Amino acid sequence: MITSADESSVNGQVGSYNQTKIKRSDFPEDFAFGAATSAYQIEGGWNAGSKGMSNWDVFTQKQPGGISDGSNGCVAIDHYNMFREDVALMKKLGLNSYRFSIAWPRILPGTSRATGVGSHCPGSGTADERDQEATE
Repeated sequence: MITSADESSVNGQVGSYNQTKIKRSDFPEDFAFGAATSAYQIEGGWNAGSKGMSNWDVFTQKQPGGISDGSNGCVAIDHYNMFREDVALMKKLGLNSYRFSIAWPRILPGTSRATGVGSHCPGSGTADERDQEATE
């Protein structure tokens, strides 16, 4: 259900709401219902496996006050270890598409040249393993 407030308000209170019920069947059959994530914002596992340090890892660990609340991506939402559960949640929601990024330090750990480029994703899995999880 989509709820939208009208333009009128009194003392910061919205006067009325318009509710529109939208069903999945209201969309074209090939419509993509999906989610997207950014590696640094969800992965965690900053020092797991053969991952090198990103510029954000260096910044947040060497300058803890560099971000006002002291946050960093060392654990984030721990997608590195929880990606199977996260994919299961996407399936439960009925999503049929997922766009994700892969952190460069996982692809090119400790180097700036393409030596031994792999297809590693968060966790011990690969992109192929994530695809397998998503399609089962």
